[in-house]
Amino acid sequence: MTMTAIPSQRPAQTLLEVRDLHIAYGKAEVVHGISMDVRAGEFVVILGRNGAGKSTLMHAISGLVPKRSGSVHFDGRDLSDAGPRDIVKAGIVQVLEGHRVFHTLSVEDNLLIGTYAVTPRGDRSKLDRIYTMFPELADRRHQMASRLSGGQQQILAVGQGVIGEPRLLILDEPSGGLAPIVIDRILAVASSLCQSGLAILLVEQLVEKALRNAHYGYVVETGRVVAAAFSGELREGDLLQRVYLGGAASVPLATSLEEQV
Repeated sequence: MTMTAIPSQRPAQTLLEVRDLHIAYGKAEVVHGISMDVRAGEFVVILGRNGAGKSTLMHAISGLVPKRSGSVHFDGRDLSDAGPRDIVKAGIVQVLEGHRVFHTLSVEDNLLIGTYAVTPRGDRSKLDRIYTMFPELADRRHQMASRLSGGQQQILAVGQGVIGEPRLLILDEPSGGLAPIVIDRILAVASSLCQSGLAILLVEQLVEKALRNAHYGYVVETGRVVAAAFSGELREGDLLQRVYLGGAASVPLATSLEEQV
Protein backbone atom coordinates (compact mmCIF):
# COMPACT_ATOMS: atom_id res chain seq x y z
CA MET A 1 0.00 0.00 0.00
CA THR A 2 1.40 3.39 -0.99
CA MET A 3 1.73 5.74 1.96
CA THR A 4 0.64 9.36 1.67
CA ALA A 5 2.99 12.05 2.95
CA ILE A 6 1.75 13.46 6.26
CA PRO A 7 1.47 17.28 6.27
CA SER A 8 3.94 19.16 8.47
CA GLN A 9 1.39 21.73 9.57
CA ARG A 10 -2.33 21.85 10.15
CA PRO A 11 -4.72 23.40 7.58
CA ALA A 12 -5.70 26.97 8.34
CA GLN A 13 -9.50 26.55 8.28
CA THR A 14 -11.00 25.22 11.51
CA LEU A 15 -14.06 23.09 10.72
CA LEU A 16 -14.95 21.56 14.11
CA GLU A 17 -14.23 23.48 17.29
CA VAL A 18 -14.91 21.87 20.67
CA ARG A 19 -14.32 23.99 23.74
CA ASP A 20 -14.34 23.04 27.45
CA LEU A 21 -16.80 20.20 26.92
CA HIS A 22 -18.15 18.45 30.03
CA ILE A 23 -20.34 15.34 29.68
CA ALA A 24 -22.03 13.36 32.45
CA TYR A 25 -24.18 10.26 32.83
CA GLY A 26 -26.42 11.21 35.72
CA LYS A 27 -24.17 12.61 38.45
CA ALA A 28 -21.04 10.93 37.10
CA GLU A 29 -19.02 13.25 34.85
CA VAL A 30 -16.98 11.27 32.32
CA VAL A 31 -15.58 14.07 30.13
CA HIS A 32 -13.91 16.92 32.01
CA GLY A 33 -13.42 20.03 29.91
CA ILE A 34 -12.09 18.67 26.63
CA SER A 35 -11.10 21.17 23.92
CA MET A 36 -10.07 20.10 20.42
CA ASP A 37 -10.17 21.10 16.76
CA VAL A 38 -10.53 19.37 13.42
CA ARG A 39 -9.43 21.37 10.41
CA ALA A 40 -10.91 21.17 6.90
CA GLY A 41 -9.56 18.15 5.00
CA GLU A 42 -7.67 16.85 8.04
CA PHE A 43 -7.45 13.28 9.38
CA VAL A 44 -7.51 13.45 13.19
CA VAL A 45 -7.34 10.46 15.53
CA ILE A 46 -8.47 10.24 19.17
CA LEU A 47 -6.41 7.74 21.16
CA GLY A 48 -6.74 6.40 24.69
CA ARG A 49 -7.55 3.33 26.71
CA ASN A 50 -11.03 1.83 27.01
CA GLY A 51 -13.17 3.95 29.31
CA ALA A 52 -11.18 7.13 28.70
CA GLY A 53 -14.25 8.95 27.33
CA LYS A 54 -13.44 8.85 23.61
CA SER A 55 -16.72 7.43 22.31
CA THR A 56 -18.73 9.57 24.73
CA LEU A 57 -16.99 12.62 23.28
CA MET A 58 -17.91 11.53 19.72
CA HIS A 59 -21.53 10.88 20.73
CA ALA A 60 -21.76 14.37 22.25
CA ILE A 61 -20.39 15.97 19.08
CA SER A 62 -23.03 14.03 17.08
CA GLY A 63 -25.83 15.05 19.46
CA LEU A 64 -26.44 11.49 20.68
CA VAL A 65 -25.72 12.31 24.33
CA PRO A 66 -26.37 15.62 26.15
CA LYS A 67 -23.60 17.99 27.14
CA ARG A 68 -23.34 19.32 30.69
CA SER A 69 -21.46 22.43 29.55
CA GLY A 70 -19.08 23.67 26.89
CA SER A 71 -19.57 24.36 23.20
CA VAL A 72 -19.40 22.67 19.79
CA HIS A 73 -19.09 24.83 16.69
CA PHE A 74 -18.96 23.52 13.13
CA ASP A 75 -17.91 25.79 10.28
CA GLY A 76 -18.71 28.74 12.52
CA ARG A 77 -22.18 27.50 13.45
CA ASP A 78 -23.07 26.80 17.09
CA LEU A 79 -24.27 23.18 17.35
CA SER A 80 -23.94 22.92 21.13
CA ASP A 81 -27.67 22.31 21.64
CA ALA A 82 -28.52 20.85 18.22
CA GLY A 83 -30.09 17.42 17.83
CA PRO A 84 -28.69 14.56 15.71
CA ARG A 85 -30.78 15.34 12.60
CA ASP A 86 -29.70 18.99 12.51
CA ILE A 87 -26.09 17.97 13.09
CA VAL A 88 -26.23 15.57 10.13
CA LYS A 89 -27.78 18.29 7.99
CA ALA A 90 -24.94 20.62 9.03
CA GLY A 91 -22.44 18.12 7.57
CA ILE A 92 -21.34 15.82 10.43
CA VAL A 93 -21.97 12.07 10.09
CA GLN A 94 -20.91 9.45 12.62
CA VAL A 95 -20.36 5.79 11.77
CA LEU A 96 -21.12 4.07 15.07
CA GLU A 97 -19.08 1.27 16.59
CA GLY A 98 -20.18 -2.30 15.95
CA HIS A 99 -21.23 -2.64 12.28
CA ARG A 100 -24.50 -0.73 12.83
CA VAL A 101 -26.56 -1.46 9.71
CA PHE A 102 -30.21 -2.36 9.12
CA HIS A 103 -30.07 -6.15 8.84
CA THR A 104 -33.56 -6.60 7.41
CA LEU A 105 -32.88 -4.21 4.51
CA SER A 106 -30.85 -4.75 1.37
CA VAL A 107 -27.38 -3.30 0.91
CA GLU A 108 -28.78 -0.71 -1.51
CA ASP A 109 -31.57 0.34 0.83
CA ASN A 110 -29.04 0.73 3.65
CA LEU A 111 -27.00 3.05 1.45
CA LEU A 112 -30.04 5.08 0.43
CA ILE A 113 -30.86 5.67 4.11
CA GLY A 114 -27.57 7.56 4.27
CA THR A 115 -29.02 10.16 1.87
CA TYR A 116 -32.33 10.71 3.69
CA ALA A 117 -31.17 13.66 5.81
CA VAL A 118 -30.69 15.69 2.64
CA THR A 119 -33.20 13.98 0.31
CA PRO A 120 -36.14 12.46 2.25
CA ARG A 121 -36.97 9.96 -0.51
CA GLY A 122 -33.35 8.98 -1.06
CA ASP A 123 -30.94 9.91 -3.82
CA ARG A 124 -30.04 7.01 -6.12
CA SER A 125 -27.67 9.20 -8.13
CA LYS A 126 -25.12 8.89 -5.32
CA LEU A 127 -25.00 5.08 -5.41
CA ASP A 128 -22.51 4.72 -8.27
CA ARG A 129 -19.81 6.61 -6.35
CA ILE A 130 -20.14 4.22 -3.40
CA TYR A 131 -20.19 1.15 -5.63
CA THR A 132 -17.01 2.37 -7.34
CA MET A 133 -15.40 2.92 -3.96
CA PHE A 134 -16.59 -0.44 -2.58
CA PRO A 135 -17.10 -2.94 -5.47
CA GLU A 136 -18.05 -5.70 -3.03
CA LEU A 137 -21.18 -3.70 -2.16
CA ALA A 138 -22.10 -3.38 -5.84
CA ASP A 139 -21.92 -7.17 -6.17
CA ARG A 140 -24.28 -7.57 -3.21
CA ARG A 141 -26.57 -4.56 -3.72
CA HIS A 142 -29.78 -6.65 -3.57
CA GLN A 143 -28.61 -8.92 -0.74
CA MET A 144 -29.92 -8.53 2.82
CA ALA A 145 -27.38 -6.85 5.09
CA SER A 146 -27.81 -9.71 7.58
CA ARG A 147 -26.11 -12.03 5.10
CA LEU A 148 -22.93 -9.97 4.90
CA SER A 149 -19.81 -10.85 6.87
CA GLY A 150 -18.78 -8.61 9.76
CA GLY A 151 -16.20 -6.90 7.57
CA GLN A 152 -18.68 -6.33 4.76
CA GLN A 153 -21.20 -4.90 7.24
CA GLN A 154 -18.59 -2.44 8.50
CA ILE A 155 -17.75 -1.42 4.93
CA LEU A 156 -21.51 -0.95 4.33
CA ALA A 157 -21.71 1.22 7.46
CA VAL A 158 -18.86 3.38 6.17
CA GLY A 159 -20.53 3.60 2.76
CA GLN A 160 -23.76 4.65 4.43
CA GLY A 161 -21.84 7.43 6.18
CA VAL A 162 -20.01 8.61 3.08
CA ILE A 163 -22.95 8.61 0.64
CA GLY A 164 -24.56 11.64 2.25
CA GLU A 165 -21.42 13.65 1.39
CA PRO A 166 -20.68 15.02 4.86
CA ARG A 167 -17.90 17.52 5.50
CA LEU A 168 -16.80 15.64 8.64
CA LEU A 169 -16.99 11.85 8.96
CA ILE A 170 -16.61 10.41 12.47
CA LEU A 171 -15.46 6.78 12.59
CA ASP A 172 -15.91 5.21 16.04
CA GLU A 173 -13.73 2.11 16.49
CA PRO A 174 -14.16 0.79 12.92
CA SER A 175 -11.64 -2.02 13.47
CA GLY A 176 -13.61 -3.90 16.14
CA GLY A 177 -13.51 -7.64 15.44
CA LEU A 178 -12.34 -7.28 11.84
CA ALA A 179 -9.53 -8.92 9.90
CA PRO A 180 -6.40 -6.76 9.38
CA ILE A 181 -6.95 -6.60 5.61
CA VAL A 182 -10.45 -5.12 6.14
CA ILE A 183 -9.14 -2.60 8.67
CA ASP A 184 -6.40 -1.50 6.28
CA ARG A 185 -8.99 -1.13 3.51
CA ILE A 186 -11.24 1.09 5.62
CA LEU A 187 -8.36 3.29 6.76
CA ALA A 188 -7.04 3.58 3.19
CA VAL A 189 -10.47 4.68 1.98
CA ALA A 190 -10.65 7.21 4.84
CA SER A 191 -7.25 8.60 3.84
CA SER A 192 -8.35 8.86 0.22
CA LEU A 193 -11.54 10.69 1.22
CA CYS A 194 -9.45 13.06 3.31
CA GLN A 195 -7.30 13.89 0.28
CA SER A 196 -10.49 14.84 -1.58
CA GLY A 197 -11.37 17.39 1.13
CA LEU A 198 -13.43 15.41 3.65
CA ALA A 199 -12.34 15.79 7.29
CA ILE A 200 -12.01 12.53 9.24
CA LEU A 201 -12.26 12.12 13.02
CA LEU A 202 -11.27 8.60 14.04
CA VAL A 203 -11.50 6.83 17.40
CA GLU A 204 -9.31 3.75 17.27
CA GLN A 205 -7.57 1.25 19.57
CA LEU A 206 -5.07 0.10 16.92
CA VAL A 207 -2.63 2.89 17.63
CA GLU A 208 0.04 2.17 15.02
CA LYS A 209 -2.46 1.77 12.16
CA ALA A 210 -4.32 4.90 13.20
CA LEU A 211 -1.21 7.07 13.45
CA ARG A 212 0.12 5.75 10.13
CA ASN A 213 -2.92 7.27 8.39
CA ALA A 214 -3.76 10.31 10.55
CA HIS A 215 -2.28 13.80 10.32
CA TYR A 216 -2.87 14.83 13.91
CA GLY A 217 -3.83 13.15 17.16
CA TYR A 218 -5.27 13.79 20.59
CA VAL A 219 -4.59 11.48 23.53
CA VAL A 220 -7.44 11.22 26.05
CA GLU A 221 -7.04 9.84 29.56
CA THR A 222 -9.78 9.81 32.24
CA GLY A 223 -11.91 12.26 30.27
CA ARG A 224 -9.17 14.81 29.63
CA VAL A 225 -6.83 15.59 26.75
CA VAL A 226 -3.31 14.83 27.98
CA ALA A 227 -1.52 15.42 24.68
CA ALA A 228 -2.09 16.86 21.22
CA ALA A 229 0.52 16.55 18.48
CA PHE A 230 1.24 15.54 14.90
CA SER A 231 0.99 11.80 14.33
CA GLY A 232 4.72 11.41 13.76
CA GLU A 233 5.49 13.06 17.08
CA LEU A 234 3.09 10.74 18.88
CA ARG A 235 4.60 7.69 17.19
CA GLU A 236 8.15 8.67 18.08
CA GLY A 237 7.54 9.67 21.71
CA ASP A 238 6.96 7.52 24.79
CA LEU A 239 3.73 9.17 25.92
CA LEU A 240 1.43 6.60 24.31
CA GLN A 241 3.29 3.76 26.00
CA ARG A 242 2.77 5.47 29.33
CA VAL A 243 -0.92 6.05 28.59
CA TYR A 244 -1.63 2.45 27.67
CA LEU A 245 0.51 1.02 30.47
CA GLY A 246 -0.91 3.40 33.05
CA GLY A 247 0.26 6.47 34.92
CA ALA A 248 -0.42 9.02 32.18
CA ALA A 249 -2.64 11.26 34.27
CA SER A 250 0.40 13.16 35.50
CA VAL A 251 1.74 13.75 31.99
CA PRO A 252 1.51 17.48 31.09
CA LEU A 253 -0.35 18.63 27.99
CA ALA A 254 2.17 18.25 25.19
CA THR A 255 0.75 20.92 22.92
CA SER A 256 -1.68 23.66 23.85
CA LEU A 257 -4.51 24.66 21.52
CA GLU A 258 -2.73 27.94 20.81
CA GLU A 259 0.30 25.98 19.53
CA GLN A 260 -1.64 23.70 17.15
CA VAL A 261 -0.79 25.58 13.95
